[in-house]
Amino acid sequence: MKDHTESVLIEFDKQIVDYETILSKWKSISSPYATKLQYRTAIFFLNADQERVAQSIAGDMEHVDIEPATRFWMAEQRHQNFLARL
Repeated sequence: MKDHTESVLIEFDKQIVDYETILSKWKSISSPYATKLQYRTAIFFLNADQERVAQSIAGDMEHVDIEPATRFWMAEQRHQNFLARL
């Protein structure tokens, strides 16, 4: 699994909630500890503004990679809506 990272794509309306609010909430519930690629913690950004916000939010967190977003591959259908099936 060295060629991909399991991740979540969050689509949001910045008129309702902004990127900084989303990352702040994520930080409040996150505990990045793993350094294996499959389980690494990362924040992906789409532009320079998001990169600055990500650097600011994750600044004091260890083991958080901040990288430009690349192509997002959806998981197979059996992996979709996991929480709804619990």
